[in-house]
Amino acid sequence: MKRAAHITVIALGLAASSALAQGRVEASPKTYGTQLTDVTIDASQLSPLRSSTQYGSIYGGLGRYLVNVSGLGFMAPLHLPAGAIIVSLQVFGRDVSAAGEYQAALEVCDGPGQTCFTAQGVPGCADAPVTVCSGNDFEGGDGDAYAGLYQDDIVVDNLHNRYFVVAGNTTNDDTTSISRLQVNYLLQVSPPPATATFNDVPTTDPAFQFIEAIAASGITAGCGGGNYCPDQPVTRRQMAVFLAKALGLQWN
Repeated sequence: MKRAAHITVIALGLAASSALAQGRVEASPKTYGTQLTDVTIDASQLSPLRSSTQYGSIYGGLGRYLVNVSGLGFMAPLHLPAGAIIVSLQVFGRDVSAAGEYQAALEVCDGPGQTCFTAQGVPGCADAPVTVCSGNDFEGGDGDAYAGLYQDDIVVDNLHNRYFVVAGNTTNDDTTSISRLQVNYLLQVSPPPATATFNDVPTTDPAFQFIEAIAASGITAGCGGGNYCPDQPVTRRQMAVFLAKALGLQWN
């Protein structure tokens, strides 16, 4: 787990359990394809970090703002496919304050949720560590702020780590508020192994990485005899098996 410049230790575990118990989790992320995709966390899915935290709502409950604390007082668990690269964090909100801002951060924590680091994002936010914010000098109303996270090199490892978004505002009133957050990510094909699985697909084969990936995923076991038969045509029957296994298709 790569460490960013700012290290935080926050009690996310109990808040995460509370959010899950209440069913406030973001929509299921896309788990296939290697194009850029995203998952959105609505303000209504944000839970207070502490039981003493108070908040208000605007826009019929579609926006939230902190009342008695300043900064990152909301949180939501982030569920992404293992191996995905987190590309960016974008926060949408309302800022009509000349001296306040809305802000958000992406936190990567160890298994117990005790030691976390914050994705670095963009500089210039009121509090540290914060990944992205509207900025104290912005008071243009409804808008968004974006932070690219390529430099943090965050590859999702659900076995060892836990992932969260935290958000909030600095004015203790509705002049700054959060409406939603969006995390963009990329799925990637796993790196190839050092040795070949199939006799007829050596490590020098241009498709070696991809054939190894579908073999490791249980999509194919080859054509028998330790071979893959890479140049044989695929029947419609075989195509159905490949696609159904790769996409996890079901009919009930």
